[in-house]
Amino acid sequence: MKAISAVFELGCAITVAQIVWRATKLPLRASLAFCAVWLAPTVIFNGAVWAESDSIWTYFTLVSIALFMRDRNGVASFAMAFSVKAQGVFLGPFVLGMILRRRIHPAWLATVPGIYVVLAIPVLVAGRSLASVFAVYLDQAHTFNRLTMNAANIWVLAGGLPYAIGVAVGMVLAAASGLALSIFIARSRRAGPEFILLAACVSLMLMPYLLPKMPERYFYAFELASIALACLNPRYVPFAVMAQVDGVLSYLAFENGIFLGVLPAALCNSLLVYYLVHDLWRGERGFRFPKLAWLGFIASTAGLFSYLVIEGPGLNISPLYLLATGLVTAAALLLLKESRGDLAGPDQLP
Repeated sequence: MKAISAVFELGCAITVAQIVWRATKLPLRASLAFCAVWLAPTVIFNGAVWAESDSIWTYFTLVSIALFMRDRNGVASFAMAFSVKAQGVFLGPFVLGMILRRRIHPAWLATVPGIYVVLAIPVLVAGRSLASVFAVYLDQAHTFNRLTMNAANIWVLAGGLPYAIGVAVGMVLAAASGLALSIFIARSRRAGPEFILLAACVSLMLMPYLLPKMPERYFYAFELASIALACLNPRYVPFAVMAQVDGVLSYLAFENGIFLGVLPAALCNSLLVYYLVHDLWRGERGFRFPKLAWLGFIASTAGLFSYLVIEGPGLNISPLYLLATGLVTAAALLLLKESRGDLAGPDQLP
C-alpha cells in the first residue's frame, strides 16, 4: 500500500521539477525542487509512515497546474484528481478561473463526471451499486462531526461554535471565497508562470483553510505547490518552510497525541493565507533574505517542538506553552514581512 503512494510521490517530485525547469531554465533550482518535494517531512509522514494516498490526487493536481502554466488545457487532469479523491476540488476555483480566462469551452467541465464514471467501471463490475458509487463523496462528508480534524485552519480558532452553524458558515465562506478567486483570476491582467502558480497555491490553501471538517492531511497539495513557487521566486521560501512546519505540527496530533501544536500551526497558516492573497491581489516582485528573522523563526520553532515533545500528549496549557506559541507566531510574522520585496502594482508587471 505504501509503495503505491511512493510511486506518485516520485511523480509529484518530477512534476514540480518540470514546472520549475520550464519556468526558470535553471537546473539547480529544478534539482532542489525535486529533492525538496520527494524528501519533504509531510510527504514522508503521509506516505511512508501513514500509508495515505494524498500523493495520488496531488499528482494529477500538479499536472493540471503545469499544463495551465504552459498555456494548455488542464481540465482533464483536474477531473482525474477529483475522481481519485474529493480533495481535488480544492483546485476548483483556480480551474474555473482559468476556464473563464482562457475562454475554454464550458463543455470541458463534462470531463469531471465523465472521467469519474470511467474510473468507477472496475468497481461497478466488481458488484458495487451505481447509487453508492455516485454517493460515496456525500457519504464521506458525514463521517466526522467535528469542525476540524486536526487541520490547522480557521476552525481551530472558532472555539465553541456549534457544529451545525460552523458547517453552514464554512460552506458559505468557502463557496464565496472560491467564486471571488475565480472571478479575480479570469479578470486579472497579470500573466506569466509565477502568477498562474501563485493563483493555484491560493486556491489549494484557501479551500482547506475555510472548509470545516478538514483532516490535517488536506494541505498536502499546497505544501508541494508552495515548494515550486519558492523555487520560482525565493521570496516565497518562508511560505514553503512554514507550510512544512505547520503540517508536521498538525500531524503530531494524530501521530503522538500532541494536540497543542495545532493552534500555533493554525495561527501561522492564517498569516500564510493573508500574505498569499495580498500578493495575488497586489503583485510582488523581488525578495530579501532577512537573517535575523530566519534565526528568530528557527529558534522559536525549535523551542516549540522541544516543548511539545517534552510535554507529551494532552491539552495542558501552561504559561510556557503560551509563550512558545506567541514567539513562533511573532517570528513567522516577522519572517514573512521582512522577506517581502519591492511592491509592484498590476500595471507594472510584465
